[in-house]
Amino acid sequence: MHWHPNPTERRAFHSLKWSSFPEQELPLWVADMDCAPPPCVTTTIEASVAHGIFGYGSEPKHFRDAWVTHLQTRHDWEIDPDWIVPIAGVVPGMRFSLMAHPDIRHVLAPSPAYPYFQTVPRIEQRTHHPIKLHHQAWGLEPSFDAIDDQLKALKAPAAILWCNPQNPGGTVYSSNQIQQLVSIGANHGSLIVSDEIWADLILDDDQHIPLGRLAPTTQPTITLMAATKTFNIAGFGCAVAIIPEPATRQRFLDTQIAMPHVTPLAYAVTESCLRDGWDWHHELLQALRTNRQTVLDWATQHPEYEVTTGHATFLAWIESHQRTDVSEHFAKRGVRLSPGKPFGSETAVRLNFGCSPATLSEALRRMDAR
Repeated sequence: MHWHPNPTERRAFHSLKWSSFPEQELPLWVADMDCAPPPCVTTTIEASVAHGIFGYGSEPKHFRDAWVTHLQTRHDWEIDPDWIVPIAGVVPGMRFSLMAHPDIRHVLAPSPAYPYFQTVPRIEQRTHHPIKLHHQAWGLEPSFDAIDDQLKALKAPAAILWCNPQNPGGTVYSSNQIQQLVSIGANHGSLIVSDEIWADLILDDDQHIPLGRLAPTTQPTITLMAATKTFNIAGFGCAVAIIPEPATRQRFLDTQIAMPHVTPLAYAVTESCLRDGWDWHHELLQALRTNRQTVLDWATQHPEYEVTTGHATFLAWIESHQRTDVSEHFAKRGVRLSPGKPFGSETAVRLNFGCSPATLSEALRRMDAR
């Protein structure tokens, strides 16, 4: 894997990750990686720029075919291409899902979780109900009985926002767990919206199970996916909502009026990765496994923290047994991590190990400082 030899140069190109903090601080926070994407991305961009015209675009003819093939070959999910709604990002997809269902006033979402799992319900003026996640050997897991009890207590239409693989815990939920969630949703008539942006960054032998694969096509579910995390192309806003149930899909489509659309370049880059990025992807997973082990080795020397990396993503969740100022504590040592409070825990931080071994080792060395 070709990690950027001098990632601080990213500041010259307006990198959110590298430009948000003073130059002497190492940023291991927002979830993008310090590596070039697959070679097919550069080839696609060069061909698009050489064309020389940058007007309005439309969905490419074979874009959906690329997703259909990808889901069938890598996730054993056969879908109808008509189920796909292209959108400019997974987070907008979460918001569109709630916009499409104004009758739903209650939203259950895991905690801790990516901050938008709290933000989106709030800005859509829905009542947010956290699903408490508990530390297990390899990730963060809920009690499905507790989810069932929460929905029973509400006695009102509700949506469940789900995250699999889980961010920040890296949990890859099993077929049995997802089936439990699907059944609970069906029993309570709940919409389930599953963020699966990390589906292709599984570091071990676990199989990612798309929620929509286990749910009946008549059940209201929305599965959100993108290639952006997998291939380090977060600057190209392109995702898909996969919605088998026709009425749910139409309601979602109706939210797209006066909304940003996927650009021609984002379509092209995404399709190129789904078709030609897998040799690069294989190398990436090997590199991320090595970095994950480095973090776990650091954790064994620091029993004052509970470190969760799970089986997926390039993220580590670091929970303190002693501090409520964890983010500030490490910032004073020159390392910027994602504060835990927006995720749902004031005693934790999230570390992004999608960087060079040298950058990671230096960050962990600074974090060791007493």
